[in-house]
Amino acid sequence: MSAFGDSDEETDFKEISSTNYQRVQEKVAKISYADGIADGREKVFQDSFDEGFENGFKTGFELAKLSAFYETMKNAEAENMEFRTEQEAYEKLKLADATDKAHFKYLEHQGKPLNVISNEQRTYVDDLLGTLAQQLPATTNLFTSSSGGSSVNVV
Repeated sequence: MSAFGDSDEETDFKEISSTNYQRVQEKVAKISYADGIADGREKVFQDSFDEGFENGFKTGFELAKLSAFYETMKNAEAENMEFRTEQEAYEKLKLADATDKAHFKYLEHQGKPLNVISNEQRTYVDDLLGTLAQQLPATTNLFTSSSGGSSVNVV
């Protein structure tokens, strides 16, 4: 009888071990899945933040740079007619402050993919800077440097 009893105990032990192994495997799979989701979400959020930060910084920096320049020129009462004329042209543009929502295109494209919003923001800033370069050439030339014949924006 002892041989029969040993076999039943061994079978029971194998069944319990197999069941426990399955439970552990399922828990590990669930935890791994949750970790994978969290890691993926974190990467997407970080990439999205980085891209949004870059776009927002460029927009704010470029607009604040001009605003600060003309405010300084006004306070210094500069007599350079070229800059005075451009200052008047800048004031006529009535651009919103650099942090104003009007400059940030994500509000107009909510629910769209990040790359679409980012492209819209870049296009907006590039178009705005192009317009400013046409209307305020002397000022915008102050903020560019030439190296090897090509013009590069100083950021």
